[in-house]
Amino acid sequence: MRVESHETEENQSPWSIIFAICAPHKGKMFMALSLMAFVTVFELLPVYLLFLAIQELLNPLFSSAEQLLWIAAGICGAIVLKSGCSIGAYYFSHQVAFNALTEVRMKLATQLATLPLTWLTAQNPAVLKQNILQDVEHIENFIAHQSVELFNALLTPLVVFTVIAFIDWRLALSAVAVVPLAFFASGLFMHKTAAQYERFSGVSEDLTATLSDYVKNIPLMKLYNLDSKRFAVLNRKLDRYHKLVLELTGQTVPGWTLYTALLGASFVCLLPAAIGLHSTQSVSTEQVILSMLLAVGMLSPIIKVSRFFMEANELLAGVKRITPIYLSQEPKLNNTQIQAEKKQPLMQFYSVDFAYQSHKILRGVHFKLLPNSLNVIVGASGNGKSTLAMLACGLLSPSSGRVQIYGQDVSMLTDSVRAQFMCVVTQECYLFEGTLRENILFGLSGVSSEVLDHAIVAAQLKPWIAQLPDGLDTPVQVRGQNLSGGEKQRIAIARALVSETPLVILDEPAAAMDNVTQSKFYQAIQGHYPNTTFLVITHKYLGLENTGQIFVLKDGQIASQGTHEALLTRCDYYRESWLLQESDNDSPSTKGHPLDFQQISYEI
Repeated sequence: MRVESHETEENQSPWSIIFAICAPHKGKMFMALSLMAFVTVFELLPVYLLFLAIQELLNPLFSSAEQLLWIAAGICGAIVLKSGCSIGAYYFSHQVAFNALTEVRMKLATQLATLPLTWLTAQNPAVLKQNILQDVEHIENFIAHQSVELFNALLTPLVVFTVIAFIDWRLALSAVAVVPLAFFASGLFMHKTAAQYERFSGVSEDLTATLSDYVKNIPLMKLYNLDSKRFAVLNRKLDRYHKLVLELTGQTVPGWTLYTALLGASFVCLLPAAIGLHSTQSVSTEQVILSMLLAVGMLSPIIKVSRFFMEANELLAGVKRITPIYLSQEPKLNNTQIQAEKKQPLMQFYSVDFAYQSHKILRGVHFKLLPNSLNVIVGASGNGKSTLAMLACGLLSPSSGRVQIYGQDVSMLTDSVRAQFMCVVTQECYLFEGTLRENILFGLSGVSSEVLDHAIVAAQLKPWIAQLPDGLDTPVQVRGQNLSGGEKQRIAIARALVSETPLVILDEPAAAMDNVTQSKFYQAIQGHYPNTTFLVITHKYLGLENTGQIFVLKDGQIASQGTHEALLTRCDYYRESWLLQESDNDSPSTKGHPLDFQQISYEI
């Protein structure tokens, strides 16, 4: 799903976005730039005072030590005033940066919370993290530091040029005569730089996502004794990044070197012009000296400006990345109150197809869930069970067909309506730092102890919690690092049951349960939650004997449906799968005494 913006990206340039971010704080930004203008003046004042000192020294008959001391004091005063104005300018620019970027981060977080689940599911978390953290930091750095420095670097050559032009316009023109030549050389060598930096931004973003994936899977790689050299995707992207960096360097370094050399050679034209004008007595010696002193650092700020615009490609690329989120409109979702009618199915799949690009996962899936029933979708791994669960809760949209709850499309529901009618437990359980109770309640308030206890019992957590010294007040570490996979999964199940929504979707809830616990779990949710509809996704056939409606998913299609007994009679695939798992369960290795080991032969 595409994120719609208030205005098209063609009409919203990155600079207009930056100006819009600063607009609410234009008063402080004006103060910062005004103080930086005084900094420019106070930078030039010591040059003029130095010129006066040279005049005094060139006329020893009329110079005095007291006069030179006053000039020295004036230079010190100008430096102090420049430092004070500079501190004030940076103070205001930092105020604007911190306040504006706090607002931007809050807006991005708010926008992400309102975007459709289907859009969020398709995004790479590492890229979204880069948008909210690194890209925003680039904008913050520009506003806090580079904005005032850029203003100073642009203003200084203009002021110096104006002063020299006031002395003699021919001297002023000769001082900047090398600038067009420098820009021509820069354009000749670096005309493709912007496009290359945009390409570099994409390659860098792709590498960031892969590095995040690599770091996340380092424990697994260590188990297999692998290092980064065996990560083919990472090596390929690093190689592409390295080649692009070399290409960019080869393209920009010669042009940049020539550009800076030309801008540093302003005296090449100024000195001959000054000598010629002085020989014709068009300018005095004092005017030549003052022009030379002013021209010394006249073009250096232009180099700083140029360096900024070269590096600004990264800033502008970051602004482009956050623009779709920053300007996104709240999606037009169905906010109509759903009417729960017992006569119609709570949820229904209408001829649903789903494909990841060209790879088709589900084909013509059609079934309905009646209210207050336990429904199980069973099938082997790779048949599309988890995809079906994501379609049911609105994390994905079908390629064709419709998924509806009480007649409303699930993917078009608002977050509040969806949370009111369904809760889902995925295979990846999210736990945060806090207590066991806080992780189960997950922000819910007003939950009675009876409701909480029912959820704990049904999720098969009661015996485990009873053994904990602190019970529900037991601390949980970040991502549940101090818990096992089965414990985390049961906490997530209890969290869903506490919500008391009409529909609960459980994706592989029994993956970490043994057969006895699984059977107890199915009995408990039916006994404690008779008015709740359950959609359970599982690959385990055992324990389904007393469940309600069972759907057999094979090759992305509903091959058969019915009760356990009915499917044993008419569905060969279900019967064979169930008998296979039952025979594994009845094997001597699982039914004998744990210490009754059979002798193993090591002969080949």
